Amino acid sequence: MSADNRIMVRISTDKKEAFMNKVKEEGKNASEVLLDLIDSYLGVLARNDELEELRKGLREELKAELKKELGGEIALLKQQLLGELAA
Repeated sequence: MSADNRIMVRISTDKKEAFMNKVKEEGKNASEVLLDLIDSYLGVLARNDELEELRKGLREELKAELKKELGGEIALLKQQLLGELAA
Protein backbone atom coordinates (compact mmCIF):
# COMPACT_ATOMS: atom_id res chain seq x y z
CA MET A 1 0.00 0.00 0.00
CA SER A 2 1.35 3.37 -0.98
CA ALA A 3 1.65 6.06 1.70
CA ASP A 4 0.32 8.51 -0.92
CA ASN A 5 -3.19 7.04 -0.80
CA ARG A 6 -5.14 9.27 1.53
CA ILE A 7 -8.76 10.07 2.23
CA MET A 8 -9.50 13.38 3.88
CA VAL A 9 -12.79 13.96 5.67
CA ARG A 10 -14.21 16.90 7.56
CA ILE A 11 -15.29 16.08 11.11
CA SER A 12 -16.35 18.16 14.09
CA THR A 13 -13.78 18.79 16.78
CA ASP A 14 -15.93 17.05 19.39
CA LYS A 15 -16.35 13.94 17.26
CA LYS A 16 -12.64 13.83 16.43
CA GLU A 17 -11.66 14.16 20.09
CA ALA A 18 -14.12 11.45 21.14
CA PHE A 19 -12.80 9.16 18.40
CA MET A 20 -9.16 9.76 19.25
CA ASN A 21 -9.83 9.24 22.97
CA LYS A 22 -11.58 5.93 22.34
CA VAL A 23 -8.82 4.79 19.97
CA LYS A 24 -6.23 5.63 22.61
CA GLU A 25 -8.20 3.82 25.35
CA GLU A 26 -8.25 0.69 23.19
CA GLY A 27 -4.51 0.90 22.54
CA LYS A 28 -4.96 1.29 18.80
CA ASN A 29 -4.21 4.03 16.31
CA ALA A 30 -6.68 5.98 14.20
CA SER A 31 -5.50 4.56 10.87
CA GLU A 32 -5.86 0.98 12.11
CA VAL A 33 -9.44 1.58 13.26
CA LEU A 34 -10.44 3.43 10.09
CA LEU A 35 -8.92 0.73 7.86
CA ASP A 36 -10.82 -1.93 9.83
CA LEU A 37 -14.03 0.06 9.31
CA ILE A 38 -13.37 0.27 5.58
CA ASP A 39 -12.63 -3.47 5.41
CA SER A 40 -15.81 -4.19 7.32
CA TYR A 41 -17.81 -1.95 5.00
CA LEU A 42 -16.35 -3.76 2.00
CA GLY A 43 -17.05 -7.17 3.55
CA VAL A 44 -13.38 -8.10 3.91
CA LEU A 45 -13.60 -8.80 7.65
CA ALA A 46 -16.65 -11.01 7.18
CA ARG A 47 -14.75 -13.10 4.64
CA ASN A 48 -11.76 -13.32 6.96
CA ASP A 49 -14.05 -14.47 9.78
CA GLU A 50 -15.57 -17.11 7.49
CA LEU A 51 -12.12 -18.34 6.50
CA GLU A 52 -11.06 -18.53 10.15
CA GLU A 53 -14.17 -20.56 10.98
CA LEU A 54 -13.38 -22.95 8.12
CA ARG A 55 -9.78 -23.29 9.32
CA LYS A 56 -10.99 -23.97 12.85
CA GLY A 57 -13.40 -26.65 11.62
CA LEU A 58 -10.72 -28.31 9.52
CA ARG A 59 -8.30 -28.29 12.46
CA GLU A 60 -10.89 -30.00 14.66
CA GLU A 61 -11.64 -32.61 11.97
CA LEU A 62 -7.93 -33.33 11.51
CA LYS A 63 -7.41 -33.64 15.26
CA ALA A 64 -10.28 -36.12 15.50
CA GLU A 65 -8.95 -38.17 12.58
CA LEU A 66 -5.41 -38.22 13.99
CA LYS A 67 -6.68 -39.16 17.43
CA LYS A 68 -8.68 -42.02 15.92
CA GLU A 69 -5.76 -43.27 13.82
CA LEU A 70 -3.26 -42.98 16.66
CA GLY A 71 -5.67 -44.69 19.03
CA GLY A 72 -5.85 -47.67 16.68
CA GLU A 73 -2.09 -47.80 16.30
CA ILE A 74 -1.57 -47.58 20.05
CA ALA A 75 -4.04 -50.42 20.61
CA LEU A 76 -2.21 -52.54 18.03
CA LEU A 77 1.16 -51.82 19.66
CA LYS A 78 -0.24 -52.77 23.06
CA GLN A 79 -1.49 -56.08 21.67
CA GLN A 80 1.88 -56.78 20.10
CA LEU A 81 3.72 -55.92 23.31
CA LEU A 82 1.40 -58.09 25.42
CA GLY A 83 1.90 -60.94 22.96
CA GLU A 84 5.67 -60.60 23.20
CA LEU A 85 5.54 -60.47 26.99
CA ALA A 86 3.34 -63.58 27.12
CA ALA A 87 5.71 -65.53 24.87
